[in-house]
Amino acid sequence: MIFLTGLLLLAVLLAGCAESGTSVAEMPNTEPMSANTATLAPSSDTPTLAPTDTPTETPTPTITPTPTETLTPTMTPTPTITLTPSKTPSPTPTVWLLRRTENLLVMGVDHRTGDPDPAWRTDTIMVMAIDRKTSEIGVVNIPRDLWVNIPGYGMGRINQADYWGESHKYPGGGPALLRRVISETLGITTGNYVRIQMDGLVRLVDALGGVTVTLDCPLYERTPDDKSPTGVKDWSLPAGQVRLNGEDAKKFATYRYVTSDFGRTRRQQQLIWAIRDRALQLDVIPRIPELWKALADTFTTDLGLLDVIKLARMGATLRPDKAHGLVLGTDVVEPYITSGGAYVLLLKDKGKLKEQLGKLFESPPLAEMGKSKSGECPPPPPGMPTLTPTPSATPTPG
Repeated sequence: MIFLTGLLLLAVLLAGCAESGTSVAEMPNTEPMSANTATLAPSSDTPTLAPTDTPTETPTPTITPTPTETLTPTMTPTPTITLTPSKTPSPTPTVWLLRRTENLLVMGVDHRTGDPDPAWRTDTIMVMAIDRKTSEIGVVNIPRDLWVNIPGYGMGRINQADYWGESHKYPGGGPALLRRVISETLGITTGNYVRIQMDGLVRLVDALGGVTVTLDCPLYERTPDDKSPTGVKDWSLPAGQVRLNGEDAKKFATYRYVTSDFGRTRRQQQLIWAIRDRALQLDVIPRIPELWKALADTFTTDLGLLDVIKLARMGATLRPDKAHGLVLGTDVVEPYITSGGAYVLLLKDKGKLKEQLGKLFESPPLAEMGKSKSGECPPPPPGMPTLTPTPSATPTPG
C-alpha cells in the first residue's frame, strides 16, 4: 500500500482480480504473454512477519466460512444506443486537482500458472493520487467493465487494454496503453505503475499474519462453482471485527455476484486500510526489502525499491482522514448491452465525473469503508442462512 507497507504492498493488496473459472470477454486470439511475466513461487517462500516491540492486539476469531457490506442492488442493463467500433470518444479534460498530484496506476491481474489461455484481464484498475505537500492520498477505482476505445483494437472493456498493449507490443507495453486509455476516457494522467498477480495478495496477507476488517452488516457473497449442484458457492462473514487470512482476503476483495462490482471495489478500498493498520502494528518499513524480494515474482513495476520506501515513510504518518476512496458509481456510469450481447458500462456524465474527481480529497475516508449508510442490513440471498445483523449488545445494568 502506498501506506506503511509501501506502494508495492498497496498494489498487491488491491489486486482484487476476477474470480476463478471465467474467461476474457470479447478478446481475440493474440500473441502469448510477454516473457517478463513472472511465475508465482510456492507460498512457503513468503516470510511470516512477527511484531517488533509492538503490543500484541487482542485476537479476533478467524472466520472460516463466508463477505458483507450494504448490498448494492443488481442493475438490469437495458439496450440504449448502438456503439460504432470505429468511433473515437472525445477526450476528457484533465481535472485541475489531478494535475498537481502524483498519480500512480495500480493494476491487479488474474492469470494462473499453467493456464493454456495466455490472455489476462486487468480486473482491478486503480489510480492513487498522492499529494506530498498536504500528506494526502485519494484512491479512484475504475470499473473493469467500462466500455472504451482501445487504440489499435477498437471498442472493448477497459480491462482488456493492458493485455492488448503487452501482446501487441504497444510502445511502453500494456501499462502505457492503459495510461492512454484512462487519460483519453477519464482525463486522468498517470505516471508510474504497479501490476500485481492475484496470488500476491494471499501471500502478503499471510506474511502479515492476517488482517482485521470491521463490518456494520453481515456480508453475503457467492461465486460460480461448477462442482456445486446450484452452480454457485456461498460465502459470508458476520458483522463486527473479522480476521481474514490470505485466502479469505482474496475472497473479500474479489467476490461480487451478490454485492456487484461496485460493492467489491468498496471492499478493496477497505482492505487497503486494514493492511495499512496491520503493517503499522508490525513496523514493516525496515522489512520492505525482505518483502520486496519474497514477493518479486508476483508483481512488475517501474518503481524502484527506494521509491517504495519513501512512499512507505509518508504512509507511516498518514492520518485516517487524509486517505480517501472514490468509486465511480451509477451517477457517472450506466449499464449497456453491446451489439454483441456483452453487458458493460458506459461513461454517461463527464460533468459529474469531473466534479467527483475534483472533490477526491473530500471523498469518504478509507478507514470508514464497510459502514452501512442506511443503518439497515440487507437480507441474505435466497438459500443462505441469516447472520446476526449487528454484534450483540451487552445489557446495561439497571
